[in-house]
Amino acid sequence: MTSNRKDEVDRTLTSENGAGMQETDPTTRTLKTSRFGEIEIDQTRSLRFPEGILGFPGQKEYVILEHKPGSPFCWLQSTEIPDLAFVMVDPLIVKGDFLEGLSPSDRRLFETDDGAQKAVFALVTIPPGKVDRMTVNLLGPVLIDLETRTARQVILANAGYSHRNPFFPS
Repeated sequence: MTSNRKDEVDRTLTSENGAGMQETDPTTRTLKTSRFGEIEIDQTRSLRFPEGILGFPGQKEYVILEHKPGSPFCWLQSTEIPDLAFVMVDPLIVKGDFLEGLSPSDRRLFETDDGAQKAVFALVTIPPGKVDRMTVNLLGPVLIDLETRTARQVILANAGYSHRNPFFPS
């Protein structure tokens, strides 16, 4: 995801108030994480995954955290489990024609009738000590409705994509 797109997602996600969080003031809360320590989060940045993420069906609430300024990567951090976080990236960075390869039924997942804005991310796997072998899950991207802050991991069964698409071209 480009820096401008990340900024757009951040602005949209912070346009409304969230709920159900331990507050330190009306708009923030403290989140304990294993990677980032104890951090203050704007509660309006919370995302709800009604179905959870594959392998983690019980974990429903996450927040997107910036990796580093200018980085194409970001983190999907669970608000419930400090150790649960996923690296994500805009799939168009890895495969510029990502959406063009979809079947009509899969393409409908990314379209809206009401003009709602959506963002799409791909989960990244980085083998320990082998950044050059990093892969991206194009088969199961994360789709976010930016207005409702509802997200889901979708499976693009007919797209021919892999859950281990190389990040770096061969």
